[in-house]
Amino acid sequence: MSIGSFSGTVHVQTWQEAVAEDIRELEIDYDPSWGILWLRMRHPERACFTPELMRDMRRVQLRLKELFGGIRDPRDLPFQWLVWASDAPRAWSLGGDLSTFCRFIREGDRAGLLAYAEQAVAILHDNYRSLDLPIMTAALVEGDALGGGFEAILTDDLVVAERGAKFGLPEILFNMFPGMGATSIMIRKLGSAAATRLILSGQSWTAEEAEQAGAVSLIAEPGTARSTLLRYIDTHRARLPGEVALHQARRRAEGLGLDEMLDVVRLWTDLTLGLGEDSLRRMQALARVQERKRGAA
Repeated sequence: MSIGSFSGTVHVQTWQEAVAEDIRELEIDYDPSWGILWLRMRHPERACFTPELMRDMRRVQLRLKELFGGIRDPRDLPFQWLVWASDAPRAWSLGGDLSTFCRFIREGDRAGLLAYAEQAVAILHDNYRSLDLPIMTAALVEGDALGGGFEAILTDDLVVAERGAKFGLPEILFNMFPGMGATSIMIRKLGSAAATRLILSGQSWTAEEAEQAGAVSLIAEPGTARSTLLRYIDTHRARLPGEVALHQARRRAEGLGLDEMLDVVRLWTDLTLGLGEDSLRRMQALARVQERKRGAA
């Protein structure tokens, strides 16, 4: 596959087709005028990270890394922004697939639960590292981002959230903790004591509160998240190489490695498998919320 030049239509079609092959749970759209590769999550059944959605997310990540790995200048890439969005009108993502979690727990299937969790960690860590490409990652949050959804946006370089969206980590309500990145990232951003207090509170935040905590970059009025993001990209085009380098330096300073995230998620897996019936009932109640907030089929 040739990726040496992107000036012709044939080359653009070639890499796009390679990335999108057999991908069903993500709507992939390349906008060359803005340098954006849009990845819109489809939530036909549940507004969460189902195994099928995560499978496609990981496939796309690995294909992009294979196609463009080794490029150092963002101007040598066909896109400079990787933007995650959602087709659910009231939710960006409500986190882990709680229906699947309940099934694994009731069956005592540690291997299944750990495989799910390790795949989630691989996805989030690669996104945190911008796929080791000279690009910016962003989340376009037009609905609630809770649990694993909130963990996911913490790995993005830029988060644009509409006023009215809710954020939070409700895991403590059913005797769990956010095990797929939020604990490590929030400790680095807020300090250990403040991060622990927030996680143990189980409370949801407004977009304004999430911005104050450093989880949201820009707040947009309802219906304007996309235009707000485009305005930011347009305003900061000239400084893109410097902004990319700054985030690379930030990640080096933070020192968040995949090994740490895998260690934490193994603790999470063992804790989750031991949940009692009361916790499972609470989990199932939230699973029904994930179904109600699903996107259009």
